[in-house]
Amino acid sequence: MDLVKERQHIRSADIPELVFRDYDIRGLADSEINTHFARRLGQALGALIGETAEHSVYVGRDARLSSTGLAAALKEGLMACGCNVIDLGEITTPALNFAVHHGGKSGNGIMVTASHNPATYNGFKIILQHQVISGEMLQQLIPAMRDGKPHSNQQARSTGSLVETDIVSQYVDHIVNISNLSRTFKLVIDGANSVPGPIATQLFDRLGCLAFPLYCDIDGSFPNHSPNPADEKNLVDLQRHVTEQQAELGLAFDGDGDRVVVITGRGRIVWPDQLMMIFARDVLAQHSGADIVFDVKSSSRLADIIRHHGGNPVMCKTGHAHVRKQVHDNNSPLGGEFSGHIFFNDRWRGFDDGLYAAVRLLEILCERQQTLDQVIDELETSVSTAEILLPVREDEKFELMRTLSTGCQFPQAHIICLDGLRVEYPTAWGLIRASNTSANLTLRFEADDEQAMAEVKTTFRRELSPFINNIKDYI
Repeated sequence: MDLVKERQHIRSADIPELVFRDYDIRGLADSEINTHFARRLGQALGALIGETAEHSVYVGRDARLSSTGLAAALKEGLMACGCNVIDLGEITTPALNFAVHHGGKSGNGIMVTASHNPATYNGFKIILQHQVISGEMLQQLIPAMRDGKPHSNQQARSTGSLVETDIVSQYVDHIVNISNLSRTFKLVIDGANSVPGPIATQLFDRLGCLAFPLYCDIDGSFPNHSPNPADEKNLVDLQRHVTEQQAELGLAFDGDGDRVVVITGRGRIVWPDQLMMIFARDVLAQHSGADIVFDVKSSSRLADIIRHHGGNPVMCKTGHAHVRKQVHDNNSPLGGEFSGHIFFNDRWRGFDDGLYAAVRLLEILCERQQTLDQVIDELETSVSTAEILLPVREDEKFELMRTLSTGCQFPQAHIICLDGLRVEYPTAWGLIRASNTSANLTLRFEADDEQAMAEVKTTFRRELSPFINNIKDYI
């Protein structure tokens, strides 16, 4: 290998392409994503910011053990390009979004987080000029990061500044001021040992609720459970504490606070597409005929409820950036996805916020004068699964999905190819898609009854088994 090719190989290894996901950057901390990577990212983003009239950028981080070092390197890269960094410290992603929308100092924000992934992961969520950077725009960062050379305009600019500021108080104040709770609630808050815990406890205390903290002390190793509320095993402790404390409901947040899953007073899991049914009814009472956005993993019952209440159901690809963009493009007052991202775009500013979604739920319970269990009991029932994760190598999952898309037949089904394969029958549907955040294929099923559920799973096993040898171990 000659010197030029060797240097190109080193640069490629330092900046691995596989961490550039569809809607954020995410990978293994220290190996795939390290301080060198973060500094180069800061330089590449600094070049883009420097080409605009706005040279300031908010930076926040979650509680992961690797986040402090990555945030420091990111800020170094940004300031080296003349950017003025406003350091928000250890906060939630919604609080950073709030700063971008309400702080008045910048339309740019970068969050150091791997969201719901285990403690060994980290990454970055990026907002430039109020737009979430995703897809092709993320891919365009790769050559700039590998080059590592200053942009022509950067050399003429002096080093940027660094200031630290607290946005949490302003964020909590704003939610309290726009909320309307006519009574108090007894809650259990599972913060997953990450940043949402202390902020959520402060917020609900301010709203007059009796909030019992569970795993709300910060520990970036996540010693009690992974910060992923979409996984049922991570909700067991919360379910137990809700019933033991005789609380009205429990709230489970992910690692950066933009997702929520709710537990009823009877200990039942309320999945986010069920929350969306509740929210859709409420929002459509004020916005008749509006588009309501949801992802391909969501229940077919959600679309039915949206239509019944005078709305227009809009299905989109899974991913917070996709849902957020669809909400914005359609001027929709509400969007959400099964993983727990809920986007209010009426009194709120169209970004996903697990804490604010929880407050909106309490408002609805106040207005309806019902418990959450009573509200859930009113919804049309179905048989459904949680997300089923089938491990697949990171560098093989998308190619495997392409193979499945051409090789599987699913006769007499309506097939939606928006994101993976959503296969719909009159009484059931199944989904298989490649995860954008982990080395997995994701499956989910819903049916009118157990017989229909068994039939759709049997169909999937038959169609997938020629391509996935161990599919019977998962469905």
